[in-house]
Amino acid sequence: MGRKAKLEGGFAYRNEGKTQNCYAAVKIGAGKSENAGFIYDNKGEALHCFTRSTVRRWKRGSARKKQKDGFAALDSGKVSRCFFLVKKDKKLKQYRDRNLGLAVKAAEPEQIGQNLQWNFDVFERENAARMDFLEETWRYDPIAVHLKGSDDDFDYDFDDDYDYDFDDDNDIEYFDLSGRKDAPGRTRVVKKNRKETVMIGTEKELLAFMDRVNRGEPEAANADCRLTADLDFHGKKIPSLGCDRQHPFCGTFDGEGHRIRGFVLCGKDMTEIGFFGCLKGSVYNLSVDGIIKAGNCPLAAGFCAVNEGEIHCCEAVLEMHGGRYVGMFVGENQGLAERCSVSGKSCGLFLPWLWPCLPWVALILWMLINPPLPPEDYVPVMADAAIIPNEDVEVGERTNENKASYEVPKTLLVDAGTMTARSEPYVIKNPNRGANYDFVAVLYMTDSAGQDVEVYRSGRIPVGYHIQDLKLAPEDGSTLAAGNYRAKMIFSFYNHDTGEKGMVDSTVPITVEIK
Repeated sequence: MGRKAKLEGGFAYRNEGKTQNCYAAVKIGAGKSENAGFIYDNKGEALHCFTRSTVRRWKRGSARKKQKDGFAALDSGKVSRCFFLVKKDKKLKQYRDRNLGLAVKAAEPEQIGQNLQWNFDVFERENAARMDFLEETWRYDPIAVHLKGSDDDFDYDFDDDYDYDFDDDNDIEYFDLSGRKDAPGRTRVVKKNRKETVMIGTEKELLAFMDRVNRGEPEAANADCRLTADLDFHGKKIPSLGCDRQHPFCGTFDGEGHRIRGFVLCGKDMTEIGFFGCLKGSVYNLSVDGIIKAGNCPLAAGFCAVNEGEIHCCEAVLEMHGGRYVGMFVGENQGLAERCSVSGKSCGLFLPWLWPCLPWVALILWMLINPPLPPEDYVPVMADAAIIPNEDVEVGERTNENKASYEVPKTLLVDAGTMTARSEPYVIKNPNRGANYDFVAVLYMTDSAGQDVEVYRSGRIPVGYHIQDLKLAPEDGSTLAAGNYRAKMIFSFYNHDTGEKGMVDSTVPITVEIK
């Protein structure tokens, strides 16, 4: 089981446009990866950007395997007032672009603010969890920007409120500026092309709009959209908005500071994958939080795979699995990305075919030092279609005591054609025993080299529910042959009411039989 080397950047895979006032704080996992902390291949402009990403040395056999790239791996464009951070000065010698590096202790607010023109309040934010950068000072106001760029013969006071009406007959917006000291009684008239306005306040409305855009409806692809509430998909798979270059999103999408979370994007049979697949319009004031299962999809990103438009004041918090060319925020940026950020991690295991020279003792020590990582503290509950209520009688009511239980067969039977395991009455069960802990089940199989490979991960399964079938999908995209495999199921427990992780993980050895 193995995978091709992937090329990835902490913020963007390739930048041919303009990226400014953006930052990345991601962890690039071990594996066959040629990577850089911010941009892998910069052919455009990167201005006032920084990264505190954790990068890896390049793959075996590479001429650069002994060094890292803190900001950019390939740079034929313009990089101005950009930097990356390391813990100590002596670490800088490990980086090819060490001239852009700063030690944390040397990165004083005065130096960052004056010398590099960066807002140190943003710089101080932690690597983990959401970075609440969508403050009022970072909000993008397209109308104010439009008026500010006008060639009228008087200035506007943008601190005051303004009202506007729409003339249905003439497609004109009238901005009422009466009462302002600088323009008393005057009216600014702006011609406007008629577009469909879409208000999105539920998960169902967003999915319906995505379907219209991806089917090629021009009214939807060019619409003015506004997100009116936070959305949570609870682990449900969703498509990209503007699924490919033949079906781009060309309108405007105003997130109004809201967040879309808990979604899963799958890159199977896709040429590019991201919350926005191909963007030729503009997006602003939007935060997304989800999981990207890119597999061997050629181009993968958390926020936008291909940007030919504009992205302002947006954020992505994500977990990336697989991908060939990966940008944690944007894959290929040919437009503008400004005041945007990304945090999270890029996962992936490098599984060699054979390590004939590695002693078994060293292999065991390596496995002890690098155990499989547990899920993040926030894990969405599985979609309703994936879990089934238990029919057995309740044994007891939930209490404040720490109680958890689980049931799983000793041998998991898997169909070799579909890679689906199905069992009656259940495959994995969270019994009705008065417990107050949900759990996440993760299945690891042991390969010929003795390494654990993740082949299945559930969402959070509540007390009183079970899974009747599951599908094995190795995160490295490899194919599993028929036969018997040693495996283990790891259960991580989460408080039913708060969703916080608690208790100690439980490990159950099982056998996976594929036939």
